Amino acid sequence: MVARMGAKLLPLNNSHANRERQTDTFTDQQTRMRKTLLFTLLSISSVASAQITIGEADMPSAGDTIRLRNGDGSSLLLDETGPDHVWDFGDLLPQEEVADTAVSVGATPFLYQFFFNNAFLYPAYLADYGVKGINLGFQQLSLSDVYDYFRADPDGFRNVGFGANVNGLPTSVRRQPVDVIHHFPMNYGDEDSAASAFNVSVPTLLYFGQDQMRHNYVDGWGTLYLPADTFEVLRVRSVLARTDTVFVEQFGIGFRLPEPETVEYKWIAQGMDLPVLQVTTVGGAVTTTRFHYSLEDITTGVGDESAIEALEVFPNPATDHVMVRLPADIGGAIYLLDATGREVLRVAGNGKGTLQRLDLAGMAAGTYSVHVVGRSDWSTKLVVSE
Repeated sequence: MVARMGAKLLPLNNSHANRERQTDTFTDQQTRMRKTLLFTLLSISSVASAQITIGEADMPSAGDTIRLRNGDGSSLLLDETGPDHVWDFGDLLPQEEVADTAVSVGATPFLYQFFFNNAFLYPAYLADYGVKGINLGFQQLSLSDVYDYFRADPDGFRNVGFGANVNGLPTSVRRQPVDVIHHFPMNYGDEDSAASAFNVSVPTLLYFGQDQMRHNYVDGWGTLYLPADTFEVLRVRSVLARTDTVFVEQFGIGFRLPEPETVEYKWIAQGMDLPVLQVTTVGGAVTTTRFHYSLEDITTGVGDESAIEALEVFPNPATDHVMVRLPADIGGAIYLLDATGREVLRVAGNGKGTLQRLDLAGMAAGTYSVHVVGRSDWSTKLVVSE
């Protein structure tokens, strides 16, 4: 009887054990599934928010035109940065449009090209392109029709020098050493420094030189929100210490002048050529703010299409002057830009629905753009003939 009971109980115990093993197996499977799901979600999150790397391919090339908008960055919190950061600057108000066009070195004035288009004698200064620079006037020194020259390679992005009419004489000026604007590949946490210098001499008049030390800090990465665009970016803070040296030969007097500290805050995205946002401070005060602003993404509201059609520019082609008639719902400053996007004329509008005369005396023949900047922006083409 006992044996039979034991025999009968044996299958019952096996069944119970099987159920326990099945339960344990199911629990293990659930645990593994939860771990797998958690790992997958963490992996997706990590990929979605991973920092970007900036390199040679993200810099400008000859033929590129980069259009930006000026703005007022005085209220931006420039010290807020770090890993996986969100910069919400969607409240920036776009003002006048500016443009940088990267032109081939061969398209710049021939006498500027001596150092920058000579791979045999000056390979370290062979430039990829030139960009219109800023004219300079100091004492008896005048630099006009300036072109800055740049080069990008797998190691970095450099300003190798500039060409200018120095007191009317075409001159090619190297940076010795060159200004290394960025080292590549560029990642969050990188720090580097680069010294550069240039000098210009006008015989019997004066000597002008500038020494610069650049300190770069890649101090943040994350998402940048602008009024019309969103970018994944690296944030770079560049601190520039400059000292000017002047020697006036006529009086035999020389002196050195340290400039106020310049800091460039740059938000750089892949494939965008120039920073999508750059704020520059001098002596702690914001001097310029420029940012990417895609007109194709702007919703200008009902009635804008008719406003564009109503914007009148006549005569077109024009010679010595042109008239711009503003529709009733358009008002603002009027800008004339040349084919490279450079501003050549600016006048304050007389108000909505008015007629404004633009003086074209001295303008070279060619195609220009007339821009009206107000609540929104309007533009049209203008041909200036000889």
